[in-house]
Formats: sequence, C-alpha cells, structure tokens
Amino acid sequence: MRISVVIPTYNAAATVAEAVRSVLAQTRPADEVIVVDDGSTDDTASALAAFGPPVRAIRQANGGVSSARNRGVGEATGDLIAFLDADDFWHPRKLERQVPVLLADPALGLLGTGTFAWPGAVPTLAEPLPPARPVALTDLVVRNAFAASSVVARADVLRAAGEFDTRQQGTEDYDLWLRVAQFAAVANLPTPLTGYRVATAGSLSKNAARMEAGMRLILGKLAAAGVFAGKPRLRARVWGYFHYSCGYMHSQARDWSAAAGHLARSLTRYPLAYSPAEVRHPFGRLRLLAACAVKTLTRRGAAR
Repeated sequence: MRISVVIPTYNAAATVAEAVRSVLAQTRPADEVIVVDDGSTDDTASALAAFGPPVRAIRQANGGVSSARNRGVGEATGDLIAFLDADDFWHPRKLERQVPVLLADPALGLLGTGTFAWPGAVPTLAEPLPPARPVALTDLVVRNAFAASSVVARADVLRAAGEFDTRQQGTEDYDLWLRVAQFAAVANLPTPLTGYRVATAGSLSKNAARMEAGMRLILGKLAAAGVFAGKPRLRARVWGYFHYSCGYMHSQARDWSAAAGHLARSLTRYPLAYSPAEVRHPFGRLRLLAACAVKTLTRRGAAR
C-alpha cells in the first residue's frame, strides 16, 4: 500500500526542512512526499531544493492552507494520504504504527495519533502499542479529536468526502474530518507520535473571530446534513460547546465582554456537565464566566 505525505507550506523556511526530514526518517518509509509551496516569499524554495526523491516540491500562487492541501491531495498517487504541517514533526515510528492499523480494518477511513510538544524530547514509545480508540460522530461533532499533522486517511475516502473548504481559516481540517466521519469509521491512536508546535504568531482577537466564523459554518453544514435531526440533546450539547470554545478563545484574546456573553449562552444552551476530555473541571465554564464577568465590570469601572 502506497503512502503519500502532503505538506503545505507558506513562509516556513525555518521549519519546513525539519518537517520533511522527520518524514524521511520514518522506519516505514513514505512512497512520496509532496510539499506545496503556497506562494512563499522567504527562502522556502532554497530549503526544499536540497531534497531529492521521494520529495516533490510544487509551487503555486498563494491561496491559503486549504488550497495547498487540496493541491497536494490532487497530486498524490498513494492509497493512503498523510498530512503534516510545515512547522510540526513526526516521531520516527509514526507511519510504522499507523499503517498496520489501517490495513487491519478496511472500514477505518481515518486514523490520528496522540501529540507531544515540539520542539522538545521525542518520546520513548510504550510497548505493546495501545489499541486505536474509535471516535464516534456524536463526540466528534462536539470537539475536534484530530491534530491535522497526525492524520493518515484512505485516499478514496478523502476524495469522497470532498476538498478542504477554502472559505475557512483554522477550522478547515475539522470540517473535513467531520465529513469523513459521516460515512467512514475514524479513530485515534493514543500514542504520542506527532510533534505539535503551538503557534505564537498572529492576532488572538482575529484568530478568535475567524475560528468562531468557521465553527458557525461547520455547524450549519452539520444541520443541513441532518446530523442533528431528531437529536435535540446532541444539538444543545454541540451549541453549548461551541459557545464555550468561543468564550475561551475570546478570553485568551482578553475580550472579556465577548467571552462572558458566549459562556453565559453556553450554560443556557447546555447546563449539564461535559466530560473531562471536553471541559477539564466540572464547573470550568462557570468559573471562567465569573472571571470574565469580573474583568468586564472592572474594565467598565476603570473607563468611567
């Protein structure tokens, strides 16, 4: 079974070579590595020039990460397609661990992995390998369970689900995993096989607004697909978590008023507790709401 790796990159000359090297160091080699340079203006081309086969660099006009991933999937010839962002990293045994799981279960359309902080120490893997954990659609619609750089998917399943939505920024991968999960099984290996670099660039307020807009688009798609039909509790759970996520993001951007509004709507839409995987503390939403409300009132008082 052939494996294609798709790496979108834009002005990531400082990290893309390291990402590519982590693919080339796999104990189960990939058959092709497609790096789509999405109109970079830095030294990305030079960073990629040192690699020969199986690395293939494709340059296109800047269209965003969804456009770059779609180009890579379109160029891929493998039966399996793996994704890696240009600033992330793979454990050397990632494909070795994931591919047999997909081979053993033809119904499994997409498989992710656990993550570890990168840059940092590459974890020593536990033996034997913990089994893959299925991710139910009813859980995935509440919260994304897959890091984009961890995913390996069947090429035919990806193409049947459709392309990454170029209208979205930051939620485009979650949108596609949800479409896959509506007609194929999806799962995660809990093993930390993907090094994930926390982004530090960009405006927190702009990112929060973009994520909120993207999530609203996703929820509209799910409703149109009938995912919530006859399931009022699931709809409430999903919308409650949407408002919680927006509240958290706006609190990180220090927009206390917007955060408090979302958190209040979260508790109104779904007053029941979420699982620890979704909200760590049983009263986490209420505590965050109280903190944001206090900061909102303090800011208003100081402005008088």
